[in-house]
Amino acid sequence: MKFFCRMTYSICLVLLQNLVFADEPYKNEGRFHLGFYGHSISEMASRSDIEVSMNFWTKDLLAEESRKININLTEIKAILYDSMQEMREAMLRGELDMIVGPPLLISQYFKREELADGFTGMLEGKREDNILLIARNTQNITNIKDLKGKRLLVLEDDEFSEIFIDTLFLKQFNSSYKKIASSVEQQIKASRVVLDIYFNKADAGVVYRNSYEVMIELNPDIANTTKIIAEYPMKSKNFGYFIKGYPYAETMSKMAVNLFSKNSRSKQILEVFKTSELGYCSVQDLDSFDNYYNEYKKLKKRAH
Repeated sequence: MKFFCRMTYSICLVLLQNLVFADEPYKNEGRFHLGFYGHSISEMASRSDIEVSMNFWTKDLLAEESRKININLTEIKAILYDSMQEMREAMLRGELDMIVGPPLLISQYFKREELADGFTGMLEGKREDNILLIARNTQNITNIKDLKGKRLLVLEDDEFSEIFIDTLFLKQFNSSYKKIASSVEQQIKASRVVLDIYFNKADAGVVYRNSYEVMIELNPDIANTTKIIAEYPMKSKNFGYFIKGYPYAETMSKMAVNLFSKNSRSKQILEVFKTSELGYCSVQDLDSFDNYYNEYKKLKKRAH
């Protein structure tokens, strides 16, 4: 989800503080290199602000907290990448221990045998952060068929949001949404998509459930003037996977999920990011995105 990158650092700090190892100092030594796909977290802040924030957490706080539990992380850093190909090349050079990015892109750029299970943020009650197509209640829109000739919004730099809405239109019209809608605009922030629909600047748009529910919390009337007409299940906008062979992968994942469901300090951190719980991220979870993308390519090939 949109706050997952910063939350990842907080998670690592808390879980490392609570791991128990042998008494001898720094028996466990290693590094922790985090790779992030920059475009998937761009709505949070400027690139420079993100880089400063990320490296503050990783270089200073993570190093300090890890020493308390006798782990000497000799090299700690976080890197933003402008493309998944760049992040993959860094992984192949042995420069990364964990990657964070959209699951569809991870499935396209990383082989299954290169990854180990990780974790991601989820909504309260282990609910998934589904991708949604929402519309205005006042426009007599009840299904995809009713979107012909309407004003649509998609998320900028979010490939899955475009594939999601295009798949819906290809199934209904056998044609791309760009040919069926009266206009298509991109928005960087999901909150802007919700507000533009609310203020009748657009008829429908793609958002993630977490962003939609946050906007409803801020303005309950949004729930009365908008509705969900289609959705696709996904745990989070961004998944976090360890690189295969990282020695602390399993321990960190288990500790993160368990700790953040019980520890009061951890819950406070999650509240800051509008995230209630953590869930496991299995490498097999990527299979559903492969299947969805393959279906999309078949529909696109038949389209006119």
